[in-house]
Amino acid sequence: MNITRETLIIRLQKQYDDNAWVEFSSIYSGFIHAILFKMNINPADRDDLAQEILLKAWKNIPKFNLDHKRGKFRNWLGKIVSNTAKNYYRSTASRRNAHSGSQEAYDSYSEPEIEKIAQDEWRTFIANMAWENIKDTLAESNRKCFELISKGMSVTEVSEELNMSCNNVSVYKKRVMNKLSHEILRLEDELN
Repeated sequence: MNITRETLIIRLQKQYDDNAWVEFSSIYSGFIHAILFKMNINPADRDDLAQEILLKAWKNIPKFNLDHKRGKFRNWLGKIVSNTAKNYYRSTASRRNAHSGSQEAYDSYSEPEIEKIAQDEWRTFIANMAWENIKDTLAESNRKCFELISKGMSVTEVSEELNMSCNNVSVYKKRVMNKLSHEILRLEDELN
């Protein structure tokens, strides 16, 4: 990703840039799917809803104001996800001629809870994207140490598993954490 989020949004606002649309979709569709998953949207409907959300975003992005004082792009997108999920639950309940089940599932989420889901999923989304961006740039020993620690192994267990000193494992872990933190900050700045 060489362009900033603002540049991408400006390109999308013109609505004639297919490359911008492909980039936007590849960046944000995982985030959208994660929120839909956390909101217990029926798995059979998630892809369709994600496409609907992307289409709504594309149609409405010309109206999006890049003023940082008014809010973040991900909050604007999160609101589209929330409204689309709300409509989905309503239509599902009406199709079943019942006001329980799906609608109750949505009603159990307050706006702050939906915002919290979006924030939590954003952090996970950014961390995963950061890992994907840096993992192939790491020395194999650093990557292996970090992957094992991320799976819950202790420094001592990793040391024994990889036949290296605990000190080396700790140093490698710190190197990867530093690189990962820098990449997370870069992505937050670029995509937030």
